[in-house]
This record gives sequence, structure tokens and C-alpha cells, in this order.
Amino acid sequence: MSIFRSTRRHSLLALTAIGLAACAGDRAPAPSPSTDAPIVSLLPPLPQLSKELREVVPPDLDLAFGTDSVRLTISVEPGARVNALLPPVLDAGDGRRFLLRAPTVTEDSAYFVERASVTIARSALPIRGTLRTSFCRSDERLCRSAERAVLLEDR
Repeated sequence: MSIFRSTRRHSLLALTAIGLAACAGDRAPAPSPSTDAPIVSLLPPLPQLSKELREVVPPDLDLAFGTDSVRLTISVEPGARVNALLPPVLDAGDGRRFLLRAPTVTEDSAYFVERASVTIARSALPIRGTLRTSFCRSDERLCRSAERAVLLEDR
């Protein structure tokens, strides 16, 4: 049985070698593509940037001081939406993180419907850190990330 298998393998290798030798005869080189012909692709087209790029206004924080706390609310340019899947966060330099949330989101849970906010005790101030936000402008299809240095002090 092992002799049969060995002979069969050798025959298969020999047939493959003969087939490759027959195909390798005088082959003409492949024609070069025409430079006039458009390139066809099955990939979907990517969104194009507008010719005139507007300056990006990074999100800001609105502060509302109470007797024992301060409420931080994210403020973006009109028409922009804040990403709820990657919510805004204030990373303090000492390792504390303050996550800004809103009570309602869009049907697909992608964006906050209302302005995101967080309440912090006044005893936690001062806070020096970085506000990180992901937001989508009204005239663009892609969200962008922004960082802004923040210094919160008690007044």
C-alpha cells in the first residue's frame, strides 16, 4: 500500500511539472494598461474634504458654581454633536477622571441629545487637566477628537 501511495505522489508531481513546462512556453508579456482608461474599484468612495476648511473650534466648558459644587457642561459649536460612544472626559493631572454624561442619547446611542455635564464638589478644586472630547461638526461626516488644557479654580 505504501508503494502505491509513493508512486501516486510521484506521478502527481511529474504531471504538475509537465503542465508547468507546457505553460511556460513562449509567453508574450502582459500588455501595459492604458493611461487613458479610468481605474475601476469595488471600494466605496471616501468622503471628500471641502475645498475651504473652516477653523475647528474645540469644545469648551461652561461652569456653574453652586454653594458646595460646580457643574461643568460641555459646549460645542452650533450644529455639532458630542459623541456618546466616546464621552467627554476631564483627565486631572493627579489621576482623577471626571466623565461628562447626558441623560438622553440618539436612537442609535451614538450622540448626546442634551449637553453633557458633570457635577464636582468644590472641595475637589483646583483641578488642572485636559478635556478630551469627540464631536462631529454639522458639515462633516467624520467625528474628530479635540483636547484642551483646563484649569478649574474655586472663585
